[in-house]
Amino acid sequence: MSVKKLYSNELLASVEYSNIDKDYDFYYVTTSDKYIKGGATFLDIDDINVSALQFESGKSFWVMFPKNAIFRAEFVRLLNAKEDGDSLFIKSMTSSSIPEHLLTQLFLNALTSPVDEMISFNNLSGKLLCFRPAWLNKDKENFIWGMQRLEVKVGDDMCVNLVAHRMTALALKKQMKFEKRKLQDYPQYEFSYNNNTLKRVSNENKDRRENFIIKPVDGERGSITFFDFTDYETFSCTKLGVLYDILNALHDEFSKYIRVKFKQYSIDEVLEYKRASLELYKDIVKKEVLNSGINIVDAVHSETSEDYLQDVADGINKIIPEAKCSVGKRLSKKKLNVRYIHDKSFYSDSEVDPHQENMEDYVVQHITVENFKHQSSAAVYNILKELVIKKDIATGKITLVDWSQYGYKADWLFGVVADGTYYFMTIHPNGSFKIEALKRNLFTMTEYDKYMDYFGLNEENKNDYRGVIGLVKDAEGNINLIKDTNMYSMPDYATMGDVLKNVACEGRFPGKDVVTWLRAVMNTTDKIKVQAEMDIVIPHIDVNAEYTKVDVMGLFKGITTKKEVVRYVFENTGIMLYAYLRGEEERREYLSGNIDINYFDYDDTHAKYSVGEIGNGMKYTIERASVVREIQAVDGSKLIFKKLLPLMGVEFVRYGMLTVVLFPFKYLREYIVKKEKSV
Repeated sequence: MSVKKLYSNELLASVEYSNIDKDYDFYYVTTSDKYIKGGATFLDIDDINVSALQFESGKSFWVMFPKNAIFRAEFVRLLNAKEDGDSLFIKSMTSSSIPEHLLTQLFLNALTSPVDEMISFNNLSGKLLCFRPAWLNKDKENFIWGMQRLEVKVGDDMCVNLVAHRMTALALKKQMKFEKRKLQDYPQYEFSYNNNTLKRVSNENKDRRENFIIKPVDGERGSITFFDFTDYETFSCTKLGVLYDILNALHDEFSKYIRVKFKQYSIDEVLEYKRASLELYKDIVKKEVLNSGINIVDAVHSETSEDYLQDVADGINKIIPEAKCSVGKRLSKKKLNVRYIHDKSFYSDSEVDPHQENMEDYVVQHITVENFKHQSSAAVYNILKELVIKKDIATGKITLVDWSQYGYKADWLFGVVADGTYYFMTIHPNGSFKIEALKRNLFTMTEYDKYMDYFGLNEENKNDYRGVIGLVKDAEGNINLIKDTNMYSMPDYATMGDVLKNVACEGRFPGKDVVTWLRAVMNTTDKIKVQAEMDIVIPHIDVNAEYTKVDVMGLFKGITTKKEVVRYVFENTGIMLYAYLRGEEERREYLSGNIDINYFDYDDTHAKYSVGEIGNGMKYTIERASVVREIQAVDGSKLIFKKLLPLMGVEFVRYGMLTVVLFPFKYLREYIVKKEKSV
């Protein structure tokens, strides 16, 4: 079996600096003011042929020109016309003196939109923003009121970040909130139908209703699917579909100067799960609901409350028919409570906020008028599961899973920090646990003080422990830190994109060629069923007709025969008739690192892991990237995190999905919320 790979978003760049310096000039511009007032309007100066611009911060930017397109003195003159010349510092630079991530970004920003592709690249505001026509939002009168744009950004760690931005027409400005930044401070853009590009509006055209700013209406945000391999058209409108086009364009246009590829890691350990095993906790939820009963409390008191809460009770009984649900006026100490309230914003001007009431003696799950969807069985099941977790916290015993199944013979410690308070959960081999909330005390030192240091809140060690989100410790004293990174795992999207693009290419094949292919398959296969199907199909092919890819695939019923034909035709002609990408073999080859739980060490004290989709029975879509987190063993500790990987093989933290952090941290988060309300 081949070693599974994790394809990361870390770029490895190979740069030809001498070629770059022969063909391009670079300048670094910075200001002594708080920020460069004109910003990226510099791109719109008609007298300057700018290849690309990239801001390093609001105070400085890098600019790239074709060789000798402008001399420094002229560049300074034109720039001073836009800015206060006394505050600017302008320096000519060679390509090798530019940080690698910024040089890579400059070449990405310099890409020109391909004429034959439905994609456009814009170097707006010093950002590379990409666009697909499918991302436009129009009303009934065909007025474009919004659109999505995808920013492709290379971080200083060479990790590529794909950020969805919402652009909205000023016609909807009353639906936007301008708090930190006023409307007049936003650059305005106009959209060109001819080439699907954006450009800044001139001063005389500002404030038109059709102008766009990079801002969503209140309550919305940019959202673009990470990856979808249903077909090439769908793939093209995802984040990785755009990245596929971007990097192909970079190779085609600038391979003389820079070539990039993504870093790969060999995966050491994979934990695979089937949905049936992940749903066993539902039996425990059912048992607890039957034992305790459900008390539904109305704290809204509207005209529709009674009917609505009866619908909630009916929803619970639909999932657990024997459940005893009652609608009452007060919370019950014996039952599991579902409390009907408004969301937090409703109480912002009120002295009474049910969200902040002390629920120390009760097991309560709130549902809100504004957000709870009682018609959704998943939403109803989620509140029941949350109630069981809350009861576990109240009783100090994990019941939602059988802790003993993990085979731990000693205690484990889990730690987090929130708002300056440190929380530590010690779980015993039988699943009972204790949670302690601690603050630093200079006069009373405990064993926990050292653990607190690892969260990097102290000035002297914050750089050593940057990004720590959790701590785990075994009974032998080994401590591993869990740290956020800018990494995420990707499918082998380039290979999959090539396959999907090949399949999408139309083709018509003479019947005699089809017969030749099929006879070759019949003569080379050792599969009796394939040979038998060929015997039936070949005599019925019209050698004088033409066949499309769909026609050829429609000749066969057996999936094995279809795969044999697809494989033979591709290997001998380069033509891909159909994309088989969802099978177990294909998942392992193309999607490893994005399905199930993946772990790998990369030295004695560091490891990384990612948690993806449940591989068994997965669909064509991956909505979000799988974040890669780092594990660090500190102060001579061994790496112990691998022993805890099964604690992410649960579905009850994120309904229908594996959890991306060890589930005891879910218990800690719930405890913190409860503790804050009791103060």
